Amino acid sequence: MTPAVVLTVAGSDSGGGAGIQADLKTFAALRTYGASVVTAVTAQNTVGVAGVHGLPAEVVEAQLDAVLEDLPVRATKVGLISAEEVAAVVMARARDHRLPNLVLDPVLTASTGRRLGMVAAIERLLPYAKVVTPNRDEATDLLGWPVRTLDDMAEAAAQIGSRGAEVVVVTGGDLPVESVDVVWTVAGARLLSGPRVDTGNNHGTGCTFSAAIAARLAVGDEVLDAVEFAKRYVAAALAGGRDWRIGRGAGPLDHFGW
Repeated sequence: MTPAVVLTVAGSDSGGGAGIQADLKTFAALRTYGASVVTAVTAQNTVGVAGVHGLPAEVVEAQLDAVLEDLPVRATKVGLISAEEVAAVVMARARDHRLPNLVLDPVLTASTGRRLGMVAAIERLLPYAKVVTPNRDEATDLLGWPVRTLDDMAEAAAQIGSRGAEVVVVTGGDLPVESVDVVWTVAGARLLSGPRVDTGNNHGTGCTFSAAIAARLAVGDEVLDAVEFAKRYVAAALAGGRDWRIGRGAGPLDHFGW
């Protein structure tokens, strides 16, 4: 059987744990075919980000058109967007309904604190997203006020959803034994809970979560089913890589251990 095609539009991680590399691993693990459009090249490893080089908008545009003119893309994950000109290119394809099932992961700041993406660029894409997956820090950046508690997360999800997204998942609510995300739809907000995996190897968790949602949308899942599946998949990937010793910092997930 021919696999469903999933497209990632994101930055490259030279350490292999996040970005394009994590997305393609996730697509492969979930038996879909991954295509990619690189928006930026980063110099990074498990310790931190040493440099970011955003690609010109015309280069991103050429990659997008090459993929879309030939491959039957069924879902799209959008990650790091480092310039408004690149956001405009992606937005134009989304507006023309050429980027189906768009899952937007608003990558703004690396886990080490280095600034990566632009809030204004993300805001341009929100009206075209089926799912948006900010963590608490990214929601804070998008809204301009601190998102910390579960109540904050629910309010943040509703506010982001009011800007056009169909479903918003604010991730990162950790309780002693549970990992709790807030899922917002027009029907309201609800909690999505799963086992908390105690591990320092969590580099690329957000990328993996959004990529898994896109992969499941590509194979025909309803959106909330895709979100719930992605939650389980990330927990399994975190558990699988818990004892890995790759690099001196936050290591990657085991994308194939689920």
